[in-house]
Amino acid sequence: MRICHFTSTFFPRVGGVEIVVSNLARSQHESGHSVIVITPRIRGINNKVTVPYRVVHYSRPSSKRYLTRQVLLRLLWEHWRDPFDILHCHSAYPHGYVASSFSRLTGVPVVVTPHGPTDIMREEQIRRNPILEKRMARGMRSAAGITAISNHIFDEILSIGGIASDKVHIIPNGVNLDDFTHVEKISLEFPYVFAMGRMVHQKGFDHLLRAFQGVIHATQDLHLLIAGEGVHRRDYEMLAASLGLEGRVQFLGLVQGTQKIGFMKGAEFFICPSRFEPFGIVVLEAMASGIPVVANRVGGIVDIIEEGKQGLFAEPSSVESLRDAILSLHRNPQLRNQMAEQALARSKDYDWSIINQRYVDVYLKGIQNNTRKPPWIFSKLFGNRTDRSAVSIGS
Repeated sequence: MRICHFTSTFFPRVGGVEIVVSNLARSQHESGHSVIVITPRIRGINNKVTVPYRVVHYSRPSSKRYLTRQVLLRLLWEHWRDPFDILHCHSAYPHGYVASSFSRLTGVPVVVTPHGPTDIMREEQIRRNPILEKRMARGMRSAAGITAISNHIFDEILSIGGIASDKVHIIPNGVNLDDFTHVEKISLEFPYVFAMGRMVHQKGFDHLLRAFQGVIHATQDLHLLIAGEGVHRRDYEMLAASLGLEGRVQFLGLVQGTQKIGFMKGAEFFICPSRFEPFGIVVLEAMASGIPVVANRVGGIVDIIEEGKQGLFAEPSSVESLRDAILSLHRNPQLRNQMAEQALARSKDYDWSIINQRYVDVYLKGIQNNTRKPPWIFSKLFGNRTDRSAVSIGS
């Protein structure tokens, strides 16, 4: 199968969406599919990435309202060079909107995966702009299939209206379990808990630091390591100093690959203090590392963690709730060990080999049910390139 991933962001930028698209594309490539990723160019840096499939960059439109469909020409060119069987959009708007025009011209079915929050959440800018919301809804309704990464995102998709619930398939994000197999834990001279993410308001690190102030008053040796970069890193470092956390909190900066896994494996448990998470892939990575999780009860995280089995929940508006959950798990090594075993076992349900097949099933359903035919002029332009009716799973 020839699969095109049309995404709003990709490596070398590092975040949840980038990791998801990369791992899905890699899994599909290893399964024998032909994969291409089409993504905006990041200005001012080297965009070259080392991956086993083709990555095509285009210039991002300066506005989400005007000239959004200028990338359509690039999609048509890449389709003419080597035709797609399926176009998988990793953003409801503008990508799903642009893809609906591409599908009308080529007959290629489209699958849309909103990753949230900016492209699908009701309180975000796109949903609050009547023009942009109308465009987004048009693209979603015309898609051959829609996937939701969590039950929360499923509800947000249906809130658009005009979309049948059986058209939306809940497929969580995944993790490459093989990446975690041979990595040794990082052992330090003191016990520590680990948190990681972009240094932005959504991730709630200010909330965590205030909670940890209460933790250090109740414990003598527990440290907090925070990995990640972002616009608020300096603010959080200053907050930690003002709270008297120097010496007990360390900011590690950007941590990736085996080093990230090593820090996770060496931690007593992982903490996710996010104010909102559409899914929470870092939680899944912690579980695949074999450690339990303390997390705010928000978004897609509640789909991953079963309360009291793989971790503990805290209420997102309460510093005291997060503090108490941290202290409870720190003080109970036996419970931590039990939760760690269950966390590792549950992570196996999310291996990308399993998640990939669920996406392929959605692709095949979209292809098999596709009745859209391109206009006559595009049939002439592309010849037989748009006629790929006999697609098999391994093609």
